[in-house]
Amino acid sequence: MGMISRRFGLVAALVAGLAAVPALAQAPASAPVKGGTLTIGVESDFEGFDPVRAGVYSNSTVTAASLFYETLMRLDDKGNLLPGLALAMTPNEDGSVWAAKIRPGVKWHDGTPFNAQAVADHFNRLLDPASRFAGRAYLAIEKVEAPDELTAVFKMRGPNAALPKTLAQPTVTTLIIPVKQALEKGADYNRNPIGTGPFVFKEWRAADRLIAERNPNYWDKDKPYLDRVIVRPLPDSDARYASLVKGDVQVIWEDRAENIQKAKKDKNLITLNWVGSGALVIPLNTVKEPLNDKRVRQAISMGLNRKGNAAVLSQGLRPVYDDPYGPASGIECKDNGSLGYDPEKAKKLVADYGKPIKLVHTVTATPRGREGAQVFQADMKKIGIDVEIKPVDQTQLVKETLSRDFLVSGWRIIDLADVDPQMFANFHSKSPINFSGYNNAEVDRLLLIGRTSLDESKRKAAYCDLIKIMNDDVVWLWTGSNTDFAITRANVRGIPALRGGAVQVEAAWLAK
Repeated sequence: MGMISRRFGLVAALVAGLAAVPALAQAPASAPVKGGTLTIGVESDFEGFDPVRAGVYSNSTVTAASLFYETLMRLDDKGNLLPGLALAMTPNEDGSVWAAKIRPGVKWHDGTPFNAQAVADHFNRLLDPASRFAGRAYLAIEKVEAPDELTAVFKMRGPNAALPKTLAQPTVTTLIIPVKQALEKGADYNRNPIGTGPFVFKEWRAADRLIAERNPNYWDKDKPYLDRVIVRPLPDSDARYASLVKGDVQVIWEDRAENIQKAKKDKNLITLNWVGSGALVIPLNTVKEPLNDKRVRQAISMGLNRKGNAAVLSQGLRPVYDDPYGPASGIECKDNGSLGYDPEKAKKLVADYGKPIKLVHTVTATPRGREGAQVFQADMKKIGIDVEIKPVDQTQLVKETLSRDFLVSGWRIIDLADVDPQMFANFHSKSPINFSGYNNAEVDRLLLIGRTSLDESKRKAAYCDLIKIMNDDVVWLWTGSNTDFAITRANVRGIPALRGGAVQVEAAWLAK
């Protein structure tokens, strides 16, 4: 999911200055070649393409949705802002209002014009409480107005430093859909998307494949280079990797360390990676027994060998940090309040609690999910906590977690260009996505500083202060850095940084 200050000159400097960690990106060695079909293997099927009906976009859905939909601004691999559907975004004096200059001449796939009113309609629909869209917690927008055909005005709930970069990364909130068409088609639209993007929707066979074809009327006349893109849900990571090696797919999203290490040694394959903000996490439900007792949560934190486990499970590919900010955020905390690994202290807290502790750990029914749950189970057994592993498919895990129907879950804070949307959405007491039920007035105050302050040093200090509190309270456990990997066949070119784990192929092409 950038940053501004008191004057526009400093605004531009700060927005451009938030550089992300470099990706191992593909550098074209020659001019792009037009034509061909690219098949992408992803982790799961798609929730749908109407954000209100889908509710959430996994990285698999963002990969697919990015074929059809676009964002107002874009980010290059270094984190610099680039024009997208908007040519520029300009703030008022204090950053409480942003004006987006809309690119002229853009059309939806059905031939109707794209304009500022379409931008306003999209965001206002997400923000409308009647839509019951939980993702509105990611947005600090009060409303969007369209004073003329090519100007969209974002009125914020207060000064906001993060908006341009928040709107630049493809997510469930930022990929703009045509509200008029979505409302006319109703539930049918969720499976038949219309956008402004480089590819046009052709077919979606549930749990099998999604097919998109080149948009001949795309506003960027040189793109896309590919004629067709097929996205295939392949939940089993080993089967996904085998399909890549065989050549049935040309790109896969991958998270299994064994496969990534094998790919690095295969001359027919190229491995891409991106270290972003966010983290792999284990959320704890702080309002259900026994996790409503801080002693139990602290025992879990001190009894879990996070760094040792990650070194084994990820084969060193995902280092563990004690906060969810990551090196891409630019936030470095000298003291983050981590309790550290101390199983003896954990045993004492379990004894002090004085009652049997039994937990149910909900995870995805994938090798990654099961392996992570097994090491959690083993570590908890050593300190006297019994853990039952509950494997479910990813859709069910998301549903149960967001409805607070869990004790311990597996989750991920996705990589965003600014940490504000995720932190506010996940941990503010009034957020509908605060599924751990965490309620801390001081953390709420610090989150508000992070969202509204135009002083970058104050923002960073606030995030460091709040992580100390949260690590002591043990709301979530940070179990791995948010590093995304994709593996491609050697002839695939032009895939940018894997922000949020999405494989974007607007500029991809196949070398001969």
